[in-house]
Amino acid sequence: MSAQAHLAKNSCKMPLLPVTTVRTSWPLSNQRLLFQLNADQLALQRQYDQLSTGKRVLRLSDDPAAASRAIGLHRGIDRATQLTRNTASSLNFYQSTDTALARVDNALIEARAVTIESAQNVISEDERAAFATTIDETINTVFAAGNAMYRDHQLMGGFLNDQDAFSRIDDKILFQGGLAVGRTDMGGGETDAINLNAHQSLGAVAVFHEGNELLAGVNSATRLVDMRYGEGITPGPIRISGGGGWYDLDLSAATTMGDVVTLISGTDIDGRTLAASLTNDGIRVEYSDGLGGTLAIADAEGSEMADQLTILNPLGLTPPPLVGSGISPAVTTQTRIADLDEGDGIDISDGLQIIQDDEVFVVDLADAETISDVLIAINRSGADVRAELKGTEGRIQLRSLKSGSNYSVGENGGNAATDLGIRTATEATRISDLGNGQGIAMNPDSAELTIIRPDGVELDLNLEGATTVGDVIMLIRDHPLNQDTARVLVDLNEFGNGLQLTAPPDTGSLTVRRVGSSNAGLRLGWLGEDGADNVGSVIGPVDTIIGADFNSRDAGGTLDTLLRLRKAVTEGDIPEITRLQATLDIDLDRASRARGRVGVWSRNAQQLSEVAETRLIAMKSQLSDEIEADIATVVSDMSQRQLALEASMRLIGQTSQMTVLNFL
Repeated sequence: MSAQAHLAKNSCKMPLLPVTTVRTSWPLSNQRLLFQLNADQLALQRQYDQLSTGKRVLRLSDDPAAASRAIGLHRGIDRATQLTRNTASSLNFYQSTDTALARVDNALIEARAVTIESAQNVISEDERAAFATTIDETINTVFAAGNAMYRDHQLMGGFLNDQDAFSRIDDKILFQGGLAVGRTDMGGGETDAINLNAHQSLGAVAVFHEGNELLAGVNSATRLVDMRYGEGITPGPIRISGGGGWYDLDLSAATTMGDVVTLISGTDIDGRTLAASLTNDGIRVEYSDGLGGTLAIADAEGSEMADQLTILNPLGLTPPPLVGSGISPAVTTQTRIADLDEGDGIDISDGLQIIQDDEVFVVDLADAETISDVLIAINRSGADVRAELKGTEGRIQLRSLKSGSNYSVGENGGNAATDLGIRTATEATRISDLGNGQGIAMNPDSAELTIIRPDGVELDLNLEGATTVGDVIMLIRDHPLNQDTARVLVDLNEFGNGLQLTAPPDTGSLTVRRVGSSNAGLRLGWLGEDGADNVGSVIGPVDTIIGADFNSRDAGGTLDTLLRLRKAVTEGDIPEITRLQATLDIDLDRASRARGRVGVWSRNAQQLSEVAETRLIAMKSQLSDEIEADIATVVSDMSQRQLALEASMRLIGQTSQMTVLNFL
């Protein structure tokens, strides 16, 4: 049989690489057969790998399209896995926080019941002691909850804080934690909070005083983004006309009010030159010759700059100068002290005083140039106070750090506290706010207070129509019997807070006397708790009565309420207990709301966890379809490949035995 016939016969039995029937060289035939053998071995090895690993795609070259889809699925699986971990960790935080807040809720409910029972006159000393002990236990419970931790993180004392947030100092409690709130991605489209801080849950670090709004003036360095009380001015082109055609003036490059003035000034309009200047709260645009005429200003298409500068005058009806006002800049931490009071500046060189309980902290502001310097000086004063600037409102607000303390801010011989808007006792203080909101008890048929001058003249003060401390001051100044040379002078204390009474030099002693059952003298700071007469003393050449602070502030927060309540219950102070009962209701409501918020977070986290797990299962299924091997198909293909390999080996063996005679 010829070689060609032999090969044709065997090729009918198994799939082989086609063997050429034309005459070829021996090396070429051998190379083709070896290629076939190598291909069979590689294919068989891939099937062995698929069988052992269960994967159809082990490298990009196995199936580029499937491999690309698998890479995307792997990213999705990694993200879904991480989201699942995030939600699981967050749920643990929420559960721990809920447990701590549940203890706070229960403790405050019990304290409230004690408060109601103790607000009675007929209670023995032993009962009051028992009530005080119950409140002590409540304080301990809230204190422990405030320091609760999970995984070395404070639940309510600042997420990054790993130390106790609250510490006891004598009979008060100091907050040394932070207000940081941790956030994580749970797949809801935005990061979610992990924890509450102590202010949200326990009212710690409460704002005991929010200052008056500060107003800054405009200068050449004022940024456009700070104008209009923080809303900003968007630079853009404007159009100007002197009565003829319109001229385009591009102000897009301006970043400060000084830039606006520079770009407008010197512009020639119909042969006349424009001049721009800054006012305390805006800008002034006119002709440099100072004469009248027509000056129309409009916004170019798409621009609002002239409108925002309030110099819009499209019809030219308003003659020059055009004055844009009421667009003062926002007060920021970088606002200069010299720019406050609408540009006139304020003098704070004397500093101010922070009075905490019986301790006075003098805040040195002699070197302060910006609001930031003021805040830093207050925070470094040694008082347990945290000062900050409230958003874009231009207000300095003061937070308390020590529960159980009384706070106030007064002068240190100047007007720094008043000018910064943070003096706590002023003429504007309402009578109804005195005594922590208890006001003044009025006498039904007589005056509430008597001031006896050194010459014996009695100034009876009827406070029935007074609404502010300023009204009380005016009653003294305008009293019909206080209009001669021996008159009594009254004003706010130069140092600290309170009302100061002075008599003419060398005339004798002043006296403040209680009338009836009114507590006006106590509330205004001139009399003590016993209501005894207050006789003045000589300070310098004049007789003076320096009143106590009439508007000190509670530190605020749950622990502050409980500390004050314990004292009030122990002393049997019914009015104070009644006042604190209302405050305790607010604290309980805050804690309940905080717990409710955690509950909402927990439900949301659980739902997001279920979504992430469902997505994870779906993506793993898709990944399996893309890269995992069908074992039955692999076994079948491997069997066929083994037969092909065997056929290739037989063919190589047969052809290697041929001689040249087989081809003749």
